[in-house]
Amino acid sequence: MTIAHYGVWACTPTNYTAQTEQQDPKSPHIYLHFTDDPSSSKKLEAAINVKSTSKDTRLVFWLNRNFSHPITEQLSKLNLGFHLAQESGSAQNDSTHDSHDGHDSHDRHDRHDRYGRYDGHDRYDHHNRHHRHNRRQTSTLQGLDFIRTKNLVDIKAGKVLAPDNTDPNNDILDDLDPILTDAINKKATAYIFGSSYGTGIHDIHMNQGSLPSYSNGIYEDGALLFEFEDGHWEAVFLAFASQRIPTNDQGEYEPNSESLADILGQ
Repeated sequence: MTIAHYGVWACTPTNYTAQTEQQDPKSPHIYLHFTDDPSSSKKLEAAINVKSTSKDTRLVFWLNRNFSHPITEQLSKLNLGFHLAQESGSAQNDSTHDSHDGHDSHDRHDRHDRYGRYDGHDRYDHHNRHHRHNRRQTSTLQGLDFIRTKNLVDIKAGKVLAPDNTDPNNDILDDLDPILTDAINKKATAYIFGSSYGTGIHDIHMNQGSLPSYSNGIYEDGALLFEFEDGHWEAVFLAFASQRIPTNDQGEYEPNSESLADILGQ
């Protein structure tokens, strides 16, 4: 597994806060706060990127407010807490591989190097080396892959966020707020895929197709999935506009790859 402590956190979202670019010009985040134990006062958070630190700072996102996929049946059976996913190597020959064309070079934020160390772009480096989960559990769950998990993400339906939020009508928070607010108010169960650092989780975005100097992997992509009491599901998938696809079995982009920005024509 190339993305350290990759898995899914089953939890109950409680509130969220959003950094502005004035607060963090380089790498602002949306912080979704959550609990996985009603009897505990421990504060947990999901750090959601709102821009990339690469030259192309734009984000690509896919929102689905009526999400339907076989993985929801597996997720709904999980106990609250963090669940490590299966090693991605076990999924390399999975029969559900899908393919898309793609191409770009990406100096992506929130990446570990090939030795499991942080590249220094993210504030969470001090958490990730030594941490414990009071509620970490084993799981047979396979990780997510935007390219290979069949019918998970329609790549060509992605929306690119305007650079530096110069377009007030093209701000990711405008799209995320209704989902996050509904999930909080209606006490939905959240399933957050990414890299745990003990008191929270990040890398909640596509984790492949970046420059080889960063960690890339397959079946290790991040996502936000919400299960509501009325039985419907909602999903958020994020990537960086400079990430490239298709990728090989190590998650590195192929020679004939294209950036997501180019694929989407934006």
